[in-house]
Amino acid sequence: MYQEYRVKNVALGTELKNKFGARTQADGTIAKNRLIEEDASNDIIAGTLDSVRSFAANQSAGRVDEDYFLAETGLVNLTAGTDMVAGQRFKCGTAGKAIAFLDSVLIDTTIATQVGVPFTNQPATDTVDVESSSALDVTQTVTLYGTDSADAYITETLTLTGTSAVSTASALWKAVCGIELSAACVGTMTVTENSGGLTIKAVTIGDTSASIIAVTDGYSYNKKAEIKASGASTGQIVSFIEATDGATASGLAIQINGATEVLYGTVSYKVTNLMVGNVAADRTLTLATSSTEDDIKLAVGKVIKGADAGDEIIGLI
Repeated sequence: MYQEYRVKNVALGTELKNKFGARTQADGTIAKNRLIEEDASNDIIAGTLDSVRSFAANQSAGRVDEDYFLAETGLVNLTAGTDMVAGQRFKCGTAGKAIAFLDSVLIDTTIATQVGVPFTNQPATDTVDVESSSALDVTQTVTLYGTDSADAYITETLTLTGTSAVSTASALWKAVCGIELSAACVGTMTVTENSGGLTIKAVTIGDTSASIIAVTDGYSYNKKAEIKASGASTGQIVSFIEATDGATASGLAIQINGATEVLYGTVSYKVTNLMVGNVAADRTLTLATSSTEDDIKLAVGKVIKGADAGDEIIGLI
């Protein structure tokens, strides 16, 4: 909702509008230093992800429903949802944060590289077993991440029972891509392919994961990330992504197609890790931002002073 400046001096009223924009009423909670938008119902709300309706910023203080405040343009302080530098354009991110606009400079930018850390004897549609070499390992959980016979993401968490094998509920495991322990074991924890009893991976004493690689600052800017290998490879990976800023990370299975870039199956704010237990050791994976620019309609303004994610930029709207 908008409110006119009610001053008798017409020239002063015009100057107020030019300097500060419109006086608006919040239709919900809007945090300080966030972009705002007018939604399809003409309500003034915190900016939403990839909004084409963001037009100004809320400054000075947080707002609650029915608060009147100035919708400010020009130079404004904004909370950064991604790392940004001066000169970049920005768009609206989650809850009105400013995130980088994917332009010709930022597209196809390498996020991370990782050499394969392969497991052996992949199950190829089978049950998977876990056990320890020590009878004392009875409280730790083992989480397996991988793909099933339909090439879909699959995960199971099993509790160790010492030297007795524990089997997955599913017999459709095709590949194990990553292994995670809740705590280090007293003995060696071994993951095996059930039918043949062959070792997929032995996690040595003191280790709590295998082939799970953290990605630092893996921003994909609400676009589909892309990944390729350094050579011929048909292996699969599991990758965890945050759909939006602060969202719980979720798993995604991706089929590698050699040196041809493959799009992730969904858009994401950030890629948090790669699980590479089904990628050969002589293949390097390259994870990159989308090779397609954002629609220019998403651009809200330009960064004047950059900042790391979570800090405040100075932007020009």
